[in-house]
Amino acid sequence: MAGRKKPDTRPQRGPSENASRAGQAAKGELSHDDIMEASVRVDPDLRSELLWEDRSRPTRGPKPGLTPDDVVQAAIQIADEEGLAAVTMHAVAARLGFTTMALYRYFPNKEALYDAIVDAGIGRPPHPTGPRRDWRAEVTRWAHAKRAMSCARPWLAELPFVAAPHGPNWLSWLEAVTDSLSSTGLSSADIGQMLSVIDGYTRGASDTAISLARARARGTSEQEWAAAVGADLGRAIGDPRFPKFAALLTAPSDGQPRTMDESFDFGLQRVLDGIELYVKSATPPATRRERTAKSAPRATR
Repeated sequence: MAGRKKPDTRPQRGPSENASRAGQAAKGELSHDDIMEASVRVDPDLRSELLWEDRSRPTRGPKPGLTPDDVVQAAIQIADEEGLAAVTMHAVAARLGFTTMALYRYFPNKEALYDAIVDAGIGRPPHPTGPRRDWRAEVTRWAHAKRAMSCARPWLAELPFVAAPHGPNWLSWLEAVTDSLSSTGLSSADIGQMLSVIDGYTRGASDTAISLARARARGTSEQEWAAAVGADLGRAIGDPRFPKFAALLTAPSDGQPRTMDESFDFGLQRVLDGIELYVKSATPPATRRERTAKSAPRATR
């Protein structure tokens, strides 16, 4: 006998909202709400448990001579030394002194091992110490920590974001920045959008630093890396297709050059300036009514 379907207790959308979503669907547009709904209506066929389940013991065979953490740490060492492409089941097994088949007792394929080492490589965000700071200071610390993590493990950037595993460590970074943004008083929908803006800037503005970190890992000096990047940028000079960018390259220095870290922080602060303006303008209606009532002249008797 089939089990009774549980009733949907979530708030229902109004007709106008449903109509709007229907229009978006007709255009093939994906909304932020579509992703949020997918998180609460999970297709079990799409959900991987490998990053969440207890892998302390193998699913079959005798008591192991190694653990899943041994496999993951060995794979991370290879990635740190040679890049993600060098991580193969054979290479990891050879480093551990086991047969390749021994690894398959924990990870069914190389992709599953990739998922594990990427989430382990990301690690957890730094735990705040001392009294809580304002949201801007906390988000600034978070963004710099994530950038430092990405530069320390440049091979993480070798995996396309669309294929990146969304494991517990990945979610812990989102939890940390969401917690900081929660003190702004913004709605959940707005916090979700601001989170995307901050994380998007942090990842995008770290590309150059990650590129330099990868060059260093290959034994390339900073001067050699800068010369190679400069040679590519210099192609814009004299090319009629790129007059504005060429003007930027040839403009005289203002005498206050920023380091790469300073440039990252400059852009980050401008992003947070915009969010702060939005926070100040997005005053809850109840607060606006309260302020209006307080400022209204009292009726005379």
